[in-house]
Amino acid sequence: MALLEINGLTQRFGGLQALTNFSISLEAHDLIGLIGPNGAGKTTVFNLVSGFYTPTEGTITFNGKPTRGLKPHQVAGLGMARTFQNIRLWNDMSVLDNIRIAQSHWLGYGFLDAVWRSGRYRRVEKGVEKKSREILDIMGLTEFTDELPKNLPYGLQRRVELARALSTNPKLLLLDEPAAGLNSADVDGLIRHIRWIYDEFRICIWMIEHQMKVVMSLCQRISVIDFGRTIAAGTPAEIQANPDVIKAYLGDDTL
Repeated sequence: MALLEINGLTQRFGGLQALTNFSISLEAHDLIGLIGPNGAGKTTVFNLVSGFYTPTEGTITFNGKPTRGLKPHQVAGLGMARTFQNIRLWNDMSVLDNIRIAQSHWLGYGFLDAVWRSGRYRRVEKGVEKKSREILDIMGLTEFTDELPKNLPYGLQRRVELARALSTNPKLLLLDEPAAGLNSADVDGLIRHIRWIYDEFRICIWMIEHQMKVVMSLCQRISVIDFGRTIAAGTPAEIQANPDVIKAYLGDDTL
């Protein structure tokens, strides 16, 4: 059974059709790319998959469960995590607290436990603290534990966002333009981190990315959409050689 199965996904916003009959299947340890020109419908796909939009038509099944009608936090609770094109960290909380709060959906204690700081509350919070520090260590962020994210360089903020997503134990990690705003050195570092995360955590990664260096270096398969329609799907080599993709997006200078 596929980890994520999408069939016939169509999305309309009033008279605008943003996505038409999009289908894809992702297995438990895939590393897949989704590319296309600006406005092609890529982020619409991720918003549908993660529960921010309800599809006009089509079905989404994640980890064996239909997701229609689920809110984003409920989809996340099934084992899906997401980063965004524009970094969405809590900038007035420490890096450590950003990682801690991301785990709140599975804490398992009630309001009164928190008010009275019960034994259950203390045990759970101790475990969350331990796990959060381990994630920061894994991601090379320990020295920034008490920093506010807004005070960190952009590349480190991206890494904090990745650490926060990983702290939720995802089966599927959605990366929406993870290289956006990064310089060349940071892009090289990002490629290494994503490859390491994929190998170490044994999860499925699906990414939207404009920087072809990232996509072509990492992805096993790539889907290409233009004006909401899939125009190609295949290996990086097949995508680079596809004349429809070259015409719509990549351009001769990219190949």
